[in-house]
Amino acid sequence: MVLTSPVDETEGAQGLPQFLELEQYALDHHLGKIISQSWGATENTLFASAAGPQGPQVIKDFSAFYARAALANVTVLASTGDAGTANVETDGVTIYPFPTVNFPASSPLVTAVGGTSLYADTSGNYQSETVWNSDGGAGGGGISEIFNEPIYQQLSLPKTVQAELKGKRGLPDVSYNADPSTSILIYLSFYGFPAGYYFIGGTSEGSPQWAGIVADLNQYAGRPLGFLNPALYAVGGLGLWNQFGRDITVGNNGLDGVPGYSATPGWDPASGWGTPNLVELPTHSSVLLEH
Repeated sequence: MVLTSPVDETEGAQGLPQFLELEQYALDHHLGKIISQSWGATENTLFASAAGPQGPQVIKDFSAFYARAALANVTVLASTGDAGTANVETDGVTIYPFPTVNFPASSPLVTAVGGTSLYADTSGNYQSETVWNSDGGAGGGGISEIFNEPIYQQLSLPKTVQAELKGKRGLPDVSYNADPSTSILIYLSFYGFPAGYYFIGGTSEGSPQWAGIVADLNQYAGRPLGFLNPALYAVGGLGLWNQFGRDITVGNNGLDGVPGYSATPGWDPASGWGTPNLVELPTHSSVLLEH
């Protein structure tokens, strides 16, 4: 089910209270067990200094909602953004000169989905994958300035990463193909476009595709998996991610002169743990379901 708001989201708090009302409606009326969010605002535009008191209140209200969703075994996903670490200020044009991340992906109660460039041969066989950073776009990721490092990251990430995070939430948690040059095909019939098939890219495609994966996992498990991050980090921390996904170790998400983060073996602020590998769902998903 797709929920739409009559108020557009811009940088800062505008539109976010209405988005929250839609998500609350979905939770209150039990419309599903997975929420995918393909929207985001630069975290810094929600500081009181930029948005006034409404900014911190929006963060507080969404955080309470995500906690409710977790208690209801509802999985919540969010795209990390398409500008790497170079996100815009409240005017929608000026870029912060230092690395920033987007909310709601930065929430510790959300599974944040970053972006990669996935290459396959003409038969569709997997060849390689890097952090998406091409043609003016890059997968979002970095370190939150608002949220403290959650316990699942404290328990699973090595000391070298802890030193980089400095006690703050790191994102993304996972990634998915997002490069427009390695695009997917969708059917579009709204928003003023002629109805038909279009190639798209961006992390906005990763969040709903992860939602589809979670729907399959829910069906296979016979129960809703709910909040994914503790299981994802338990699997990754035990060195078992390769049984469920692919570790991305190449690429950097810096853009427009703003420093970025490099992919490394294991978790990193450019690709998280990596991307899913679910060619055979029962075989590859069991390690996640067990944790």
